[in-house]
Amino acid sequence: MNKETAKYIVKYFSSLLTDKEKMAVKHTSSTFKLNAANNTDLTSVTRIYREKGWLTQDQDVLDLLKDGYDNFEIIVAKRILSEQKDKVFLNYCPKCEQLARTPKAKQCRHCGNDWH
Repeated sequence: MNKETAKYIVKYFSSLLTDKEKMAVKHTSSTFKLNAANNTDLTSVTRIYREKGWLTQDQDVLDLLKDGYDNFEIIVAKRILSEQKDKVFLNYCPKCEQLARTPKAKQCRHCGNDWH
């Protein structure tokens, strides 16, 4: 499975993620925001993020992310496809057969084909 398909599945079918997988996504997003912040007092912000439940110290969740977020997405997407393939719609362009941007897209971002 490629990264594009994995990201598509995790983003548009997030309801199929387990609670720990959802927490891993939230933790990664929050970590990214903290790393991007030019705030000198990250300790207090990190504490607030933990209190709000946006960061975790749950080792099971952190283990899901140990090989990086891209690898996590691929593993999760493969699990979802193997367990609940009937709930996932991969929207491919009828012309070039590339994955569309969203499940409801009617125009290909790769070749420009329009199937409205």
